[in-house]
Amino acid sequence: MWARMTVGVLLFALAGCSTPAPTRHWRPFETRQEDWHGPHNLILRYDANNDGSVTRRELEAGLRQDFLQADTNRDGRLDADEVRTANLRRIRIDQSTAIPLIDWNDDGFVDFGEFAAGMRSLFDQFDADGDGKVTLEEMHIRLQRVAPVAPAASGIH
Repeated sequence: MWARMTVGVLLFALAGCSTPAPTRHWRPFETRQEDWHGPHNLILRYDANNDGSVTRRELEAGLRQDFLQADTNRDGRLDADEVRTANLRRIRIDQSTAIPLIDWNDDGFVDFGEFAAGMRSLFDQFDADGDGKVTLEEMHIRLQRVAPVAPAASGIH
């Protein structure tokens, strides 16, 4: 019996050691793909006609839909439980780029203006030419200012 148990423990230990876990190192100029949720993804989610750009109208319509989904008791405002649920959903979907809902006027509820404030602000930041439309080019320009391309390779490491 001890022999079988020892063999089982040994096999279990060896199975855990067979493939080393990959190590992850931060590199300031490396673009992450699989686990990075850029702020442009927040905006592109509202591209209703899939043309690669988001108009102010598309953004507002999408925000209204999101607000209606979060307002489960249909009273036109989000109470603390609805805010908590909406924030957890945002974190699950948007991960590190989630914009939390905040009761800015401290009245105990989040109204539509407070709900939409973060995305409206992000939209305004991306809309470089102020035409009420965010294009992929504008997003690219904005992201280049935030995370510039790696400098030219040199012999220094």
